[in-house]
Amino acid sequence: MNWAKEVALKIIQERPNEKVYTVASGVSPSGLVHIGNFREIATPYLVAKELRNLGKKVRYILSFDEFDRFRKVPGNIPISYEKYIGMPYTEIPSPFTDNESYAQYMENRFLKELKAMDVEVECIYQAKEYQSGRYNKYIKIAMDNRDRIFDIIDDFRTQEATEEERKNYFPISIYCHNCKKDSTTIINYDSKTGEVSYICKCGYESKLNINNATNVKLQWKVDWPMRWMIENVTFETGGIDHSAVNGSKAVSERVAKEIFNYEPPIYIPYNFIGIKGGGAKMSSSTGNVLTISDLLKVYDKNIIWWFYARFDNMHAFDIALDNDVIRYYSEFDRWVKMYFEGTIDEKNKSIVELTGVKKEYLNNPNFSYLATFLPVVNFDRGLLKCLLNKEGIDTNTKEFNQRLELASNWVNDYGKDYQINLLKCRNEEFYNSLNNLEKEWVNKTILLLDNNYKTTNDLQTALYDVVKDGVLTDDELKKAQKRYFQILYNMLLGISKGPKLGLMLMAFDKEKIKYLLNN
Repeated sequence: MNWAKEVALKIIQERPNEKVYTVASGVSPSGLVHIGNFREIATPYLVAKELRNLGKKVRYILSFDEFDRFRKVPGNIPISYEKYIGMPYTEIPSPFTDNESYAQYMENRFLKELKAMDVEVECIYQAKEYQSGRYNKYIKIAMDNRDRIFDIIDDFRTQEATEEERKNYFPISIYCHNCKKDSTTIINYDSKTGEVSYICKCGYESKLNINNATNVKLQWKVDWPMRWMIENVTFETGGIDHSAVNGSKAVSERVAKEIFNYEPPIYIPYNFIGIKGGGAKMSSSTGNVLTISDLLKVYDKNIIWWFYARFDNMHAFDIALDNDVIRYYSEFDRWVKMYFEGTIDEKNKSIVELTGVKKEYLNNPNFSYLATFLPVVNFDRGLLKCLLNKEGIDTNTKEFNQRLELASNWVNDYGKDYQINLLKCRNEEFYNSLNNLEKEWVNKTILLLDNNYKTTNDLQTALYDVVKDGVLTDDELKKAQKRYFQILYNMLLGISKGPKLGLMLMAFDKEKIKYLLNN
């Protein structure tokens, strides 16, 4: 079975009495949500899908951590945004649009991507939750147990804490009423009344009450387990950076049990995703990102799901934008064909099912054909359709036009070195290395070009016939045909292999081909 089903069965085994399985994920709108962040969505989403397939009622939630502080300016955001460091994302204006906050811009952009990927999710906006007063009761519990929380955190530290650190520890951040930043220090806390006195680096000094405050946020290792408890989370996942033995997950699990009296959810970590040939690890904060929108310009959404479905959560993998794009399309197309023919094995069947692919997918043309011949016809889509009609391909379908767009995007943005081009000058050195029979094959090819073939297969058949002489055995004929095709590729492209010759000869300018073959 696929990895997501294995996880789903584990969840059911460990929590057999759940009426509703709450599967949770969380994203910070610190910057553009990249394809690495998307594993935070894909992992629980696919597990939720398998839980439903197993007959369970599932609630899938996505928390936007928009009440977190703005920590640093991402590489693709104006450096002037340094002035907002320390504010919650909801208090910062969008750098790209009017009438939106920074958080709203990043969230709305990501939600459009989720819609494009057919993800249905219940969104929870943490600024709204904090400011509604929903969490105030639990903030008070955390404040009243601050010594116990400190001791839990201290158990995971390698450096021994001082009594002064313990005395001055509070599990909350306060956003200043004046400057909106969290550059505040708590001066006093009265546990009986819930009153907190604080002073900010901006010079502002004030009081608030924990019971009705709207500018207070729990620190991450307390906020996380509090949300597990309040949303009754059954399953969650997180990056391996949070999942270390002494990491934030381990601390949060103890806080959940000892402070909020809640059994932590079943949890699995996930590994990182890279860009093949992309250099540094993706990071929203540095601006080195590849988003789902970027992927959707090149890949069909079903193939994107296939990437996440085929590799288990701890399998680090790269998503290619180089020539391997061709290979991935070819491989996935083959699996889909086998799936609908009923010839696929059970594991890959379950993986293909997770991609949400429909039978209409079979109407898609060969991606390699499109990527190869678009540059040949100078991106003249009408000419390409006419050419592929002769290949017996239906170019009037929605699927054809969608894949044509994807192929065009890939060739223009990433596939420059995949393009084939006719040589500018005759390959005389190679021609002179041929024997007389091989030169005769070349001359016959020139004559063939004057015929008007209705289909590329008609021309392909004529090419195979060039080397036939009625004397060669079947094996000898196959070797001769292979050699003949190598000669044509070398004469026209300067390489020993290439795309289907019948289609290629129809695609390129006939006079240019004759020029290169006529030595």
